Amino acid sequence: QINTDQVMRIGQNALYFEDYMLSIQYFNLVIQSKPEQAKPYFYRSVAKFNLEDYIGAEEDATLAIERNPFLNDVWEIRGVARQNLGKYQEAIHDYNKALETLHGNKHILFNKALAQEAMGALEASDSTFKELMKYNPNYDRAYRGRSKLRLSQGDTLAAIADLDTALNLNKFTHEVYAMRAGLIASYQ
Repeated sequence: QINTDQVMRIGQNALYFEDYMLSIQYFNLVIQSKPEQAKPYFYRSVAKFNLEDYIGAEEDATLAIERNPFLNDVWEIRGVARQNLGKYQEAIHDYNKALETLHGNKHILFNKALAQEAMGALEASDSTFKELMKYNPNYDRAYRGRSKLRLSQGDTLAAIADLDTALNLNKFTHEVYAMRAGLIASYQ
């Protein structure tokens, strides 16, 4: 008999300190003792995701959802794992589930827009970027992301305008300067 609460805390501490293999071992102990709990599967999913085991992360997140579909973070982690596996439609479904209670969450909306773009749903991606900017108007990554979408839509001037906005919001993003310089050079 183990104290599962204490083992969970130790596993969470190991996860916090980025010792993913050790945290998985602790979460395995909790799962062996109490397989009906959702949180050890969720945390093990996060650890596996950070180890780039996207298949394992997706599987564990699914097990967590089966046990408790009301953990919002588990929908997001499964969505990101699925997105990394190229399962864009499934990822978008998970992001939509997370957004039911986490309206306007910038990370979820950003990832959703990228997944939509990756599967060729450019209008849907544009709509998601607009929603993201409505809730988070000072989020410079939204403008960087939308600038890439604008390029894939063939609108270089709009892409440059989005990069300018991103720079006005955060002047220390070297990637944006490089993107903007490349676009201006190719445009002239």
